[in-house]
Amino acid sequence: MKNPFEAMKQLKKLQEKMEKIEEELSQTLVEGSAGGGVVKIVLTAREEVKEVKINPEVVDKEDVEMLEDLIASALRDALAKAKEISSQKLGSLTEGLSLPPGLF
Repeated sequence: MKNPFEAMKQLKKLQEKMEKIEEELSQTLVEGSAGGGVVKIVLTAREEVKEVKINPEVVDKEDVEMLEDLIASALRDALAKAKEISSQKLGSLTEGLSLPPGLF
């Protein structure tokens, strides 16, 4: 590392970018669904559940297990989408920074 002050500037930029990305992720909504859309789950790209919607037509007292499976499937779908968005945004975090090799 040739200039420790330059490295500090780079780390400060990294921290500012990280804060901006975290804010974007907390405001980005994704929707997962299952059963052709009869169960939908909305969450942020930070994986915070915001909403669960269930079509009343699929609520059957005799088959609660099916509804549970649909909810789990919709949640997995939404989480996968949230992780993809998060990975994309966080992957761009160090672009343009001349940080020492192996730091991240």
